[in-house]
Amino acid sequence: MPVMKIFYRCFLCCSDNLQRAKTRLCLMLLLAMGLAGGSPVIHAAGIALDCDYSGTYYIYAPATTILVKPNTQVGDPIGSWINVNSPDTWQCYITSAYQNDNVYASVGAYSPYARVMTVGVDGEAYNVFNSVVKTGLGYVARFRATSGLGLGSSDWTPITGTATANAVVARPLLGPIPYNGGNAFPLGIEMQIHFVKTTSGLSSGPVMAFDPAYVRSYRTYNNGANTLLAERYRIVDYRVNDLNIQLMTQTCTTPDVNVNLRDVGIQELTGPGTIKGLTPFNLNFINCPDGLSGINYKFGSTTSILDVANGVVALDASSGASGVGVVLRSANDDPVLLNTEYSLSGYDNSAMRSYTVPLQAGIYQTENEVHSGSVKGSFTFTLIYK
Repeated sequence: MPVMKIFYRCFLCCSDNLQRAKTRLCLMLLLAMGLAGGSPVIHAAGIALDCDYSGTYYIYAPATTILVKPNTQVGDPIGSWINVNSPDTWQCYITSAYQNDNVYASVGAYSPYARVMTVGVDGEAYNVFNSVVKTGLGYVARFRATSGLGLGSSDWTPITGTATANAVVARPLLGPIPYNGGNAFPLGIEMQIHFVKTTSGLSSGPVMAFDPAYVRSYRTYNNGANTLLAERYRIVDYRVNDLNIQLMTQTCTTPDVNVNLRDVGIQELTGPGTIKGLTPFNLNFINCPDGLSGINYKFGSTTSILDVANGVVALDASSGASGVGVVLRSANDDPVLLNTEYSLSGYDNSAMRSYTVPLQAGIYQTENEVHSGSVKGSFTFTLIYK
């Protein structure tokens, strides 16, 4: 066993306020190993690939303000991916004893906090970890290993577990790494963090310091027969007040709209699919907030939907007519798909503004047989803040 590794463990023992006799025993063990001259003095992480770093063991995440959009639900991702790039996390070199071996390298990572849920981000499922320091704030993370040897990078790898035993190693591994005369090269990590609203108690304000991830260097050697996740770790860290949560409370005002359709004679309805009585109206979005990447809207119905693709809903119970429904069309007479998001055209994120969406509503024949009477139907619309 390498002397440095023994010293590391003894140092921990000797720093825990143990009895003086135990301290002497620890120092005597170190001295005995040093005088024996059996094993060479090497770094604790120095089997095949020796990796070290200088300065603090923290890798600092950038200062960030997260805007939590109006109507954000529990389990929704908030903000966007935050990049933490550390291309020279470690300086590594192949040890001379393994210069003819096929040594591969990578990075392993895990969260120190408990999992609280699973959510989908960009179409992929991620474990969400509790940030601990702010109620309702969780996060997901993914990472990859990089090198300065022209070996490219590993694939993006989600962090799935807690504690060293559950560390995930980014693959494919980088290598085989050239000996290069024992000269050092940078082994780095690139990480992306995405925050998630985990409870309704999430509030605005700065966040205390916390550590989203621990990372360790990883290598295989003896032509792949042996693997090692290094003992020395580095910590991805948010310093005090470097992360700020800002809940957006301003929403668009969207008043109800009543549309009086013109009378349509039964003789005008010549068969299923006929549309008559189209009446223009405006849907108004008033005082919409700035600072968003966009606003979408979609339509639904308070009655049953008869035709999603053509925007047709059933009449309500107070209607006297039958064999028809109410249809929604764009100002250009295009079908409005129900339960489908549309982008609010012309949205300007530099200032609070109001917007107008021109539409049409009319009567849509649904059956061969039509009976006269009153026609009443309604649509709902939902805003989605991006």
